[in-house]
Amino acid sequence: MNFFDFSFVAENLENSDLYGSDSSVANMYLLQNKYNTQFKIKKNVLLRYYTGNENRTGYAFPLFLMGSDLPLSSDEKLRLALELLFEDAAEEKREVRFCLITQEQKNQIDSCLDRYYSEHRVSWKTNRDDSDYIYLQKNLSELPGSNYQKKRNHISRFNRIYGTDWEFKLYPQNDIKADLLAVSETWFKEKDGENNHALCLELESIKIALENQKLFNLRGGVLYIHGKPAAMTLASPISDTVLDVIYEKSIFEYEKDGSYAVINQQFAKRCETFLYFNREEDMGIEGLRKAKLSYKPSIILEKFFGRVE
Repeated sequence: MNFFDFSFVAENLENSDLYGSDSSVANMYLLQNKYNTQFKIKKNVLLRYYTGNENRTGYAFPLFLMGSDLPLSSDEKLRLALELLFEDAAEEKREVRFCLITQEQKNQIDSCLDRYYSEHRVSWKTNRDDSDYIYLQKNLSELPGSNYQKKRNHISRFNRIYGTDWEFKLYPQNDIKADLLAVSETWFKEKDGENNHALCLELESIKIALENQKLFNLRGGVLYIHGKPAAMTLASPISDTVLDVIYEKSIFEYEKDGSYAVINQQFAKRCETFLYFNREEDMGIEGLRKAKLSYKPSIILEKFFGRVE
């Protein structure tokens, strides 16, 4: 899809029941090159086909756009969407596969197939690496109780070291796009990003995101230490209640002092209109999984994949 199509999707997506990071318009746009994603809009249904590893190849759950003149029930809408999906697979001469499907979406697909396409069934599998970590905004902002004692300790250490010589600025309320990019580029160099294709794609996606802030309804912030940008975060809504934290970076020298804990909390405090934060998957990286679990997710959103038989 081109820029205009994504603008239409962003303005018309029916997103009230969406929690998964793959359903954020920002991620659809920014990760399309990474996963060679194909998008099609048919009869106000958005079809997405991913091409990646086994667990990342197939159709994501069809998303519905507003504006249809047909008064369809949820069950009838999914039946229509699956018809369009089967037709698209036939046109593209590909087998029907699904990926990034939540438990609730899996149940809906199974029920619809059983009712209308009884000759078909899906052989489902799951990969723990794909699960999204979802947190209550209130917990991230307040860090309550014994579960978050270590996080509060990290922030106390940060305050002992830097005192009042730090501040957090929100984006886009402040003109700090250059500082968001500066942290990202420094982090990229520290990780030897030029020799890592995935990190090259990520840095490019950050630049694209910042150039299209309004399209993605992007918001975020920068943590400044001694007046210099030290850490950044960028997020985009999945729905009115769920905010997807897409990027969070800290310059290495501040990590040990608690910069990640500070920027995480400072940003959450300023996003009280959202009930949940989706901080995305851990990609099977042991350290990242440990860090995400340490914030005590309210939901670990499991994702399924499989082929239609």
